[in-house]
Amino acid sequence: MAATKGKAVFKARSRLMTLLGEQLITDELAALSELIKNAYDADALKVEIELKAVSNKSIGEVIIKDNGHGMTKKSLLQSWLELGTVSKASKDKKKRYSEIYHRPYLGEKGLGRLSIHKIGQTTEIITKRIKGQSETTLKLDWSKFEDYNKFLNQIKVDWEVNPPTVFPKDDEDFPNGTQITITNLHRNWTQEMIKDIKQFIATVKSPISSLQNFDIKLSVADNRINVHVKENILQDIFDTSGYFFEADVDSKGNAKMTYTFRSKTYAQWHRTKEITQNLQQYDEDYFSERKKIECGPFKFQIYCWDLDTKDKKDAFTKEITYTKSVKPLTGIKVFRDGFRVLPYGNKDNDWLSMDKRRVSRFQENVSRNQVIGLIDLSFKKNSELKDKSDREGLIDNDSFRDFKNLVLCALSYFQTERNEERLKIKAVKREDKRLKDLKKHFANLSEVLRDEKISPKTRTAIQHEVLGIKKTVDKTLQDLEEPLLAAAALGLTYMIPTHEAEREIQNSYATLEKLLKGGDKNPYAKIKTVIKQLHQADEVLQGIVNISQSTKDEERFEAKEPIQYVVDIMRNRGKREDVEISYDIKAKNTIVGALRLYSILLLNLIDNSFYWLKSKKIKNKKIKINFIDYDKKFYALIVSDNGLGLEDNLDFLTNPFVTRKSKGMGLGLYICDRIAKSHNGKLKSFDEYDLPGLLSGANIGFLIPKE
Repeated sequence: MAATKGKAVFKARSRLMTLLGEQLITDELAALSELIKNAYDADALKVEIELKAVSNKSIGEVIIKDNGHGMTKKSLLQSWLELGTVSKASKDKKKRYSEIYHRPYLGEKGLGRLSIHKIGQTTEIITKRIKGQSETTLKLDWSKFEDYNKFLNQIKVDWEVNPPTVFPKDDEDFPNGTQITITNLHRNWTQEMIKDIKQFIATVKSPISSLQNFDIKLSVADNRINVHVKENILQDIFDTSGYFFEADVDSKGNAKMTYTFRSKTYAQWHRTKEITQNLQQYDEDYFSERKKIECGPFKFQIYCWDLDTKDKKDAFTKEITYTKSVKPLTGIKVFRDGFRVLPYGNKDNDWLSMDKRRVSRFQENVSRNQVIGLIDLSFKKNSELKDKSDREGLIDNDSFRDFKNLVLCALSYFQTERNEERLKIKAVKREDKRLKDLKKHFANLSEVLRDEKISPKTRTAIQHEVLGIKKTVDKTLQDLEEPLLAAAALGLTYMIPTHEAEREIQNSYATLEKLLKGGDKNPYAKIKTVIKQLHQADEVLQGIVNISQSTKDEERFEAKEPIQYVVDIMRNRGKREDVEISYDIKAKNTIVGALRLYSILLLNLIDNSFYWLKSKKIKNKKIKINFIDYDKKFYALIVSDNGLGLEDNLDFLTNPFVTRKSKGMGLGLYICDRIAKSHNGKLKSFDEYDLPGLLSGANIGFLIPKE
């Protein structure tokens, strides 16, 4: 049989309209959002949305009316009825703006109009072109498109042209535009649905760079529904937030940020901090693999509240105000060219996994119900942030991932700054409770000691026993803390060197797999490489064994012992990351304490230095361990690097769960601080010029008692 060939074309069944309309759009809120976008693109100054008897789907009506430039009969019957029309999606960027006010188009795929079908089965469109002399009416019965046996071009749509009645020439507000009336609703609308729509309309325009000359009015005529949502609710509640943060981020990740603490309850701690920083350093794991950031510039604002009962009452006078007015609007919202991008910031959308992060680090991270976040970007400067076809968010491409990670980095910065106030507030609340309990106990004790039947000798004996009990309790707590501290420190610290051993073993495994496949002209060289890799892994594992072995809580050893342990463990990482590791011990000084705890402290400090040396700006990266005769009472064991230095006070950084690492646990420096204190020493930060031999970056030292 002879071969044949030819060409074929796609054909679309009429049911495609159902699939694209009803099933492509998530819900009625998303559908209304699309219709509002269309009005904006048509240069409308006003949009009126009427909901009539919508709780009864059989008689309900949804009417959307705008005063945009409207359509002629030709554009309605050709462009509007053409799916995927190119009128907005032209490759010529100059044509991506509206014809009168030159607004950047919010819609581009030519599918948003099909959102009408998500709301109801029957649609009437009446439109009048600016300066037009007539109105064109188009009527759609979407049920006709559900016929499985017909193709799309077989379904006829009724239209007619009449003198203007909906858009009369003498109407100052609506002399032209488009009115869409939707009936035969798909479901009965609920009070909760109306509330969500009202809240969306209240937040549809960005407060950062609000849409100019574009007003949306919603009216509800339904006896079964009574929902009141105050207009401009965002602006009304912003001033009640105890924390405010804003970041202006450019296309290279450089951010100008301002953090403000302004709680009415703690006015004595009010502060504002301004800083310029590149956000990439907060997530080196992600950005180290990105040669160039594809995300454009954006602005980010956060308004945050503490949600203890007392905090809510202080902020809102009545706690119910938060529940009714603030909580429904919380979350991080995205705006493009001033218009809300759904579903980001909806109550069921946690696109930044904030609630999950809150669970993992409860003390530091904020949850969605604590913040109202506003992100403002433009299409012109973020052209790769494109809508998904289903209109639900942006396409998950490199540009979006860069954008999301930069937002998370800025959020991490805010959370770290906020934690400084949270620690103070927590301490005050804890101290208030302790003082209250203590006063109660002292009052009870004083009452007992005032009893005249108690002799002075007995009274003195009681006081002596009370002091003895206190000392015993303190000692018991200390004894309980030490093994827990060692266990926690070991668990955390194992994570550092085991990654090194795991990497070497994986490399060995990959090399052996290639050898097994054969064809290698010099297999002995590869075998030597494997032996070297396994030897390096063995060195790291031996170092872990040395550290994990139980040692005396108090023994005397040379200062170089823990230093050599950790340098041996981290040497290969230094070669791989091009970081020079060295140490300087001028004398054979001996120190007292637990050898493994010294090693754990050094490992954590060195691991921090490695993390902050990842910045591409730093050349000739160095980590140096110095052992210095500090003064008459202390030696100083200092880990020094030539990185970016400490941004925060060490007293703040040694609190639990405080970190500027995007994925850090915030326990490393806390454990180091506890180890230092358990040896009657302390952690101290130094500047480059404080002592000889220090480098220009972070210098964190352990002051070790000489006796």
